Amino acid sequence: MSQFILIPVCLFAGWLLKRGRILPENSAQVLGSFVIYVSLPSLILANVPSMLFEFSFVYLALMPWLVFGFSVILFSIAGKFFVWNRETKIAVTLCCGLGNTSFVGLPILRMIYGEEVTNAVLIADQLGTFLCLAIPGFLLAVGNLPENENKKDQKLFESILRKLFRFPPFLALLFSFSLRLFTIPEEIHSVFKILGETLVPIALFTVGFQLQLPDKDFREKESEPSFGSALAIGLIYKLLFAPLIIFLCYTFLKVNPEHIKVAVLEAGMAPMITASIVSLQMGFRPSLSAAFPGIGLLFSVPTLFLFYTLLENFF
Repeated sequence: MSQFILIPVCLFAGWLLKRGRILPENSAQVLGSFVIYVSLPSLILANVPSMLFEFSFVYLALMPWLVFGFSVILFSIAGKFFVWNRETKIAVTLCCGLGNTSFVGLPILRMIYGEEVTNAVLIADQLGTFLCLAIPGFLLAVGNLPENENKKDQKLFESILRKLFRFPPFLALLFSFSLRLFTIPEEIHSVFKILGETLVPIALFTVGFQLQLPDKDFREKESEPSFGSALAIGLIYKLLFAPLIIFLCYTFLKVNPEHIKVAVLEAGMAPMITASIVSLQMGFRPSLSAAFPGIGLLFSVPTLFLFYTLLENFF
């Protein structure tokens, strides 16, 4: 229970310091860069080289692909029923087909289940969510661009791919596999471990610092065609149906219960910030794409607590 108290405390602290103008405006960018370039790579290098791989890790890596695949089908059907245009369907699929399994998911699950869950979360995030965005996510986005924008956005697509495959945590993951062939000195391992421990408070604080609550402009956007239905259906799927689908599938397949817990909670994380940025950059309903991460994060706190409670009572 104390872990779920710490989550809103960190988020609120970041939000309060932003509104109080106590820290510089660019604090989120600075702290976020520290997490991406130092905390998360250090955490990976501290854990993956000594990781004992289990077959059920395959299910963890597969989880985001399943959630994304179901989202393509569901939002295609919902789009016809609610008469969404193409841009709306792609925006909802990109944003709500993928979850924030790293920046929010990793610190939250480490707080809930402790350090021992780190390896499982890293597999779900780096080999699951990251690659799902990089391959089917981008194929979906680029394949639905207007023909006269293909050349311009092809360059954008190539630029984003280059950035993704230069992503420090992913490079750290690749490098960590080679380190499995060697024995890492305890002094170096301790440095990685200490730096990795900074992830939880800094990441959650940074998310809170960037959190945008609904304002007058947001209420005006709600009057846009299909904005309300797309926002509601996207978040209902991401926060409720996606974790429920994973729970039913993985329980039926008799996956390791500890990995089921990780997979279900990661499936129920708020919409992925990076996917929202991609949708924004490619012009798919910018106001809707921008709304998903912040609004989703607010609603994800009670839904995650709900699924956590159900999982603890079930297993």
